[in-house]
Amino acid sequence: MRLTRPIRAVFGLEIRTLLRDRRTLFMAVIFPILLLPVFLFGSAWVEDRQAQRDGARTFRIALVGSEAAFAETLLADLLRSEAAVPGTAAGEEAEPVPREEPVRFRLRVTHDAGEALDAGEVDLYVEALTPAEWQALRATEDVERREPSPEADGTPVLRIHFNSSRSASRVGAQTLRRHLSEVREIRRDSLLAETGFPVPRDQVAGVEAVNVATDDEVEGAMLGRYLTLILLGLMILGGSSVSIDTLAGEKERGTLATLLTSAATREEIVTGKLLAVMAVAFAIALVQVLNLWIFLGLGIIEPPAGLAVHVTPARAVGLLALYAPVIALTAGVLLLSSAYANSYKEAQLYLTPVLLGLLAPALAPMLPAVSLPSAIMFVPIANLSVAVRDLLAGDVHGPSLLVSWAITALAAGWVTSRSVRALHDEAVITGDTTREEFLGGPALFRKRVLRWFMVFWAVKLLLDLNVQFADIRLTVLFSVGFLFLAFPLFVIRHFRLDPVQALALRRPRAGVWVGVMLGVPAGLVAAQTVFRLMDFVIPVPQELLENFGQALMPENVPTWQLVLLIALVPGITEELTFRGVLLHGLRRRFGPWGLALVVGGIFGFFHFQIFRIPATAALGVVLTLVTIHSGSIFPAIVWHTLNNGLAVFLSNRGWESHLESWWLGLGSFVLLAVSILIIRRFGTPYPDVGGGARGGEAGPEP
Repeated sequence: MRLTRPIRAVFGLEIRTLLRDRRTLFMAVIFPILLLPVFLFGSAWVEDRQAQRDGARTFRIALVGSEAAFAETLLADLLRSEAAVPGTAAGEEAEPVPREEPVRFRLRVTHDAGEALDAGEVDLYVEALTPAEWQALRATEDVERREPSPEADGTPVLRIHFNSSRSASRVGAQTLRRHLSEVREIRRDSLLAETGFPVPRDQVAGVEAVNVATDDEVEGAMLGRYLTLILLGLMILGGSSVSIDTLAGEKERGTLATLLTSAATREEIVTGKLLAVMAVAFAIALVQVLNLWIFLGLGIIEPPAGLAVHVTPARAVGLLALYAPVIALTAGVLLLSSAYANSYKEAQLYLTPVLLGLLAPALAPMLPAVSLPSAIMFVPIANLSVAVRDLLAGDVHGPSLLVSWAITALAAGWVTSRSVRALHDEAVITGDTTREEFLGGPALFRKRVLRWFMVFWAVKLLLDLNVQFADIRLTVLFSVGFLFLAFPLFVIRHFRLDPVQALALRRPRAGVWVGVMLGVPAGLVAAQTVFRLMDFVIPVPQELLENFGQALMPENVPTWQLVLLIALVPGITEELTFRGVLLHGLRRRFGPWGLALVVGGIFGFFHFQIFRIPATAALGVVLTLVTIHSGSIFPAIVWHTLNNGLAVFLSNRGWESHLESWWLGLGSFVLLAVSILIIRRFGTPYPDVGGGARGGEAGPEP
């Protein structure tokens, strides 16, 4: 579209309004401009202060236990300025323990080291035990250890007790561990030499790691991991201040309806407003890129560690070019969310899920083994986030970069065109109460079900990140048991839904269970196959999978509790949420397959670990089809419970590797299709799928 006179007039009006509003101007422009310089100067200052503090740092330590005297000899180099290395004979010249940290440890005598640590009188204490005491302690003590327990093997054991919530205690423990490791290596060499090790120590082959990447490439890759996330957050912060006021605010004040009576068309009005939001986002990106060039490229200040990357003018221009479609996409999403809000307050409510939804793809550069020549190219924002990291690291893959830029540009074009079309809806323009909003109840729920799930997704993500219990069982009960049960019950009460209809609490026909029993093992193998296929696209480190498995199924939890927490609880609560109220709210918008894909996809995205989303979404599609064709939620509950329970059983037996045959995976898809056909043949179809009231109509509840 040409920049017609009405478009320029609307754009100018929005910019003048922004400049006259000091608070909006500060939040949208001034604050983002000042953030990066303040961060760089502040980081450098904090780094200098930390270095000065470390130069004179003294950690208070206590020694307890029957082998305390032995521990004191090991720590002599830290407790005194000049000391012999423990284990050297009298009269021998001691080899000093190399130490980079200018720190000291001051020995404190205390009657109760545990109480002294809790009270802050000491930073840490060392409990020195004999081998017998250590073995007895291992047999009786029931604690969760973050590191493998040492093997005594006839030597004393030193246990370092510290409080990780206090910086001095945590750093002191880390320093002490490094020192003890160095002492152990020196003593080991001495013992080998004394026992006649056949090869002289100076002739043993040395090992040296050589990093061929330059410092600029290493620190550029480090900055690139976070740069898009930071810039996108600033663009959302500034752009939302304008977008919320320009549509939701004007709608609430009634000035938008007045503007529609002018000679400007609706396309011209929304284009002018969209350009205003884009201008603010572009100004923020431009200023931040210029800040990077000025402060890091020209070296005006000494950058903090990890940010000493040389930003040349060519790199700065490349960053702006990569961020152009991201700016357009962000502006379109912000304007679209504001268009569907009837008030300023409602637009602010939508901002949280919009913020999380836009920032989540920007986390892609932080994921291990994610490179641009992969399927990540087809994920808007995520693709260019990885491209920015590669650009700053000096590793640019031209064809993949162009494809990524085009994909994000297409997404931006679709969102901006959707923003223009939104103004053709009279209810969106005027903010008048629709028939559904007037009637409330089930009709309103069908219209707002996706908004409610967006808000629920954001709330659950925040709670999962901030509410953690020491016992993993309590965490699972809260996150899966309580939240996924409370949400559907609240929705049913708030919208006055019939629980039987909303949760599909209908009795299935007997033949359906035959399909369920056939489908459960096939579905588990099929989900594993989907995960293996996705591993070719986005490789998942084995260490990450092992850590996830250990966190989900800790060894100290009985098997029956694992089945309860991992199989039965989610099998009930998650099904009530997704195959219950979500399926009920969306049933008239899509046909069976469209409904299965949408509900399954949303189900997958509620499992926040990115490597779990594809396989979980595939399971969600299958469970939705089971519910649609059986007309009841009970087969999906049983299927989900048995699927997770079977996974726990196979994991405990170590039989997961037996499911990694590609032929077995192919057969599982065939058997899965047969089971769905059986359920469809004997089941009662879910009522009103893809039919009944559509759009703005509010048909009666079945």
